Amino acid sequence: MTELRVGLIVPLSEEFGYVSSVVDLLGDFREQGRVYHSFLVPGTEITGLLTVLHEMGQSNAAIAAQDLIRVFGVPLVALIGTGAALSSEVALGDVVVASEIDAYLHRAKAVGEAEHPGGAGLALAGTSWKPSAPLLDLVRNFPLRKASRDVVTAWSGDALARCPLPVGLRPAAGPGLHVAPVATGDVVVGSDTFKAVIRNKNRTLAAVEMEAGGAALSAYHSDTADVLVVRGISDHAAKDKTATDLTPDVDGRPNAWRRYAVTNATRILLKLLAAPDFPWRATSPARGPVSPAPPRRPEPGPSRGDGAESGPAVDGRSPDGRRSGKGWLDGRTVAAVTSGAATALAVESLLHRRRDIEEALSAASSPPAPEAGSHAARTESADGPDGSDGGSHP
Repeated sequence: MTELRVGLIVPLSEEFGYVSSVVDLLGDFREQGRVYHSFLVPGTEITGLLTVLHEMGQSNAAIAAQDLIRVFGVPLVALIGTGAALSSEVALGDVVVASEIDAYLHRAKAVGEAEHPGGAGLALAGTSWKPSAPLLDLVRNFPLRKASRDVVTAWSGDALARCPLPVGLRPAAGPGLHVAPVATGDVVVGSDTFKAVIRNKNRTLAAVEMEAGGAALSAYHSDTADVLVVRGISDHAAKDKTATDLTPDVDGRPNAWRRYAVTNATRILLKLLAAPDFPWRATSPARGPVSPAPPRRPEPGPSRGDGAESGPAVDGRSPDGRRSGKGWLDGRTVAAVTSGAATALAVESLLHRRRDIEEALSAASSPPAPEAGSHAARTESADGPDGSDGGSHP
């Protein structure tokens, strides 16, 4: 039985092209204004949902991560794409997995040079997040353990063999895997001076990117999901960034380093997710209202004439135009079935759960009308039941 366990965030459509060349996408569907692509982690029964931001930045990633966690209940949000090296030990094409996510611009202060010499007029403060200890332990030991070190060696060798760069630009060795702190902020870093500012704040930072802080913040506030940031290194965060990005591949297509970096990152991410001892957080049914919900009242609707109730329309609305839980489920199930039976079962299970919660909330907010003359009914009407709150690169 397949199980939906990972939500994958890809910042840009360009990066989606590289990721989809590695991940076998089963199909797609739209939910609450966002398109999701379903996929299966090779060699496992783990399914995932991938979504593309189409724009860079922390806030976009935060919203996407929140949707994946709240709507689908995924216990892991993974973020993949390009990153820029801050450390001289990190080469183009290498992959950095974040051991710490440093939002270096958080609480930054603009100051004069006299107040902060050499700081380019910006005094950094920052805040940070980390993956859970079990997840970080797995990633750090993945290249070292007997069961997985050969996997990493083979990944690096295969990556070099697939490298799309011309012979004169091809790296001498396959990509390295680094587990190190990553800087995140809403700035495209292409300046040696600004790069030095970031490094001066935290000399252990290996790379910089633009979305991890948002995804990490949503996972942190959920208290149910972990976060895994995997970045392929495509430039040095220096003045030559544009030229590096435009480097052509053997077929003359630009962005060869970006393609190489993201495909390397995607392949090692899939290897990590397929680890038999991957520390998935336990999932539990989403919490409904605190107080018991009153019994459901049947919704009025026209009959088909054969004694059976008419079902919802294909667009997920009931015959009277209102969206129903059943219609929402049917529409998503149809989309999932076209994506493959395995994904359908996983997604449908989650949607059943969500439908039940939505119906309970709806019933709780609209209790049956009290009978006239009933003291208990009059008291309930006066007090009223409590309502429930609704939930909110370089």
